Amino acid sequence: MYSPDVAMGLGSIVYALCKLDGQLHQEETKLACDLLAEGPYSDLAICAMFLRDNVGEPTEEATAFGLRRMADKRVNVSQETKKRFIRILLRVARAHEGISREERAFIRQFWQELQRM
Repeated sequence: MYSPDVAMGLGSIVYALCKLDGQLHQEETKLACDLLAEGPYSDLAICAMFLRDNVGEPTEEATAFGLRRMADKRVNVSQETKKRFIRILLRVARAHEGISREERAFIRQFWQELQRM
């Protein structure tokens, strides 16, 4: 289990991944909501994703926010939870036309950041 802050961070990271190509796609958004709904504080994660979209937040800012939330609460993020986060990102990235190079690089960088926490 992790904190509400971590859930908001995850929602922000998922939003950034979905928005890498400039827009949220229905396939990615639906799957992201389904996957986020399986975790603790799912309502916060999903709301964070949609709030960022409503204000048109750039992916860089959403990513930075998400990483800050997770870094602040790193005690609550186990290795298994980190792997779950990566699985979510991989599944979401595959939902619309497969994983692009940009998405793969984003996920790889996120994994590296998680390992530093």
